[in-house]
Amino acid sequence: MATVDEKLMTFVEEQMKNDPGISSKDLFEKAKAAVTSAKDLSLREFHARYPLQVKRKASLAKGGGRRRRRKGQTSKRSGRRSSSPAAREAVRATLLKFATDLSAAEARKDLVKVLARVDDYVDAVMDAARS
Repeated sequence: MATVDEKLMTFVEEQMKNDPGISSKDLFEKAKAAVTSAKDLSLREFHARYPLQVKRKASLAKGGGRRRRRKGQTSKRSGRRSSSPAAREAVRATLLKFATDLSAAEARKDLVKVLARVDDYVDAVMDAARS
């Protein structure tokens, strides 16, 4: 992990407090003039180690960290869509028919025929799911 110069970090924090909209490039130029250890860094390294970390700390202090779900809330993806039992059963029957046809294919040509009709099975599943 990269070492952080505390003197440089303090300098960056103060500069960003005084001028929150300062660009990284301008801040880097000021830092190189004020703190000698900044001269050894590239602009990219400087930005990652100092201004970005100051912004991250400020964001966490304001409560901008990870958002936690409240008790009882669920994500949009969790839970099943409500569908009728008949639709579920029709989808299940279509998938079982596909599995049966696959397992019944004895020769390679029979397997190819089943796989060539995969769109028919997909259409049947989609029709069943809509109802």
